[in-house]
Amino acid sequence: MRQAMLVLLMALAVAACRQEDAGTSPAHLSDQPPRIASFSPALSATVIALGWEKSLVGRTPWCKSTAPIVGSLNDVDLETLARMKPNLILIQQTRSGAPAQLEQVAREKGWRIEFISVTSLDDIRYLPVAVEHAVGKPAPISPQLLTQALEKELTMCQAAQKLSPAILLYSEEPIGAFGADTYLAQAWNAMGGTLALTNKGNPNLSMEELFATQPKSIIVIVGTVGDKDHARPYGVLSDACAKRGVSLLSLYAPQLLLPGPEFTTGLSLFRAEIQKFCVVQAQSIQAPCTTPVHTLEVTAEKLSQFAKKP
Repeated sequence: MRQAMLVLLMALAVAACRQEDAGTSPAHLSDQPPRIASFSPALSATVIALGWEKSLVGRTPWCKSTAPIVGSLNDVDLETLARMKPNLILIQQTRSGAPAQLEQVAREKGWRIEFISVTSLDDIRYLPVAVEHAVGKPAPISPQLLTQALEKELTMCQAAQKLSPAILLYSEEPIGAFGADTYLAQAWNAMGGTLALTNKGNPNLSMEELFATQPKSIIVIVGTVGDKDHARPYGVLSDACAKRGVSLLSLYAPQLLLPGPEFTTGLSLFRAEIQKFCVVQAQSIQAPCTTPVHTLEVTAEKLSQFAKKP
């Protein structure tokens, strides 16, 4: 009995220490409203989606926000950053970390730097919660709402199964693929699809290497305005797929390349388009050598329509 009491007292003491540590951390002590500078488009988008748009006081040139631009990690505008007086700096986790000069100035001015990983699908799932935790205050919009919206788009999709095994490409010339460990490939797997490619990272492939994996379909996803005109595969890749009876879909879908809240919208459109493609393919009586090529353009009008859906 005495030993059991000692164990219980020790457990209570450890729990009390943990509560004390959590209660005294800067994220939970400060009563100041958040003033956030973000050096990641994904993190900026998450901050805004959580209802903290007015708290975003600094961003990169690539973030969709009206907040002042404070440069990028490769070229931090310390003068503008200091003028905006942030109390929290969000940085996407990388091997290189934060620039030494930024870390030094942050220490001098009392800015808190938080690193958040946005690499895997699980990272994206946890992203809203991670940002809320970094801010240290309950978000105006519940992180669970964003997570639930994503999970809805990750449910099983019959079209993904029909098009598998697939290869997901981000470039045709040269051929660049999404490896098995990328969040987009992991989302494809979550939807019930399988990958023909087992490589990790973002490998470049030759035409021979591409078709050696024996894919049933190839899906090309491009996301920059400059690549928009190239999202119509009428070249060498199209001819090669037609000769081998491989389905080829080309999508201008930048939302699929953003590991934040917009990724959910991109997945919603993606699911709709591959389902439509499979219906057309099933109805087609054409020979395999004339496998239909499909192009999706994710327009602002389409995005607004999907965003309004419950």
